[in-house]
Amino acid sequence: MIPALNAMLGGGNRADYERARSALADADSVQEALEAVGILHDLDDDVALEARALFDALPAALDEAIIAALESAFERDVPALIEWVEGESLAVMISEEPHGGDVRVRIAFVSPDGSTFLD
Repeated sequence: MIPALNAMLGGGNRADYERARSALADADSVQEALEAVGILHDLDDDVALEARALFDALPAALDEAIIAALESAFERDVPALIEWVEGESLAVMISEEPHGGDVRVRIAFVSPDGSTFLD
């Protein structure tokens, strides 16, 4: 999921970047935006189930932080990079870094493996 998402947010393919921007603008959550662009539909069923369970467990503050970071990138028309870092709890680390003469928004999503969130 992460490589496909990064390809979309990287800005190299304008149509994909605009599709991600539009999906986020119409979404109330990260999961809604991912569903709208079809990223979760392209995953194996068990992986998609784990991803949805993880996003269902995502606290509102973290969801809003991810959305705000992506909105900031889209407003400035700069690329974004998503990373997943395995950790004990849910967290988001957002930063900006130099990238190709401009900047890139880096979002590091920290969480346990998605299977942790399955009932």
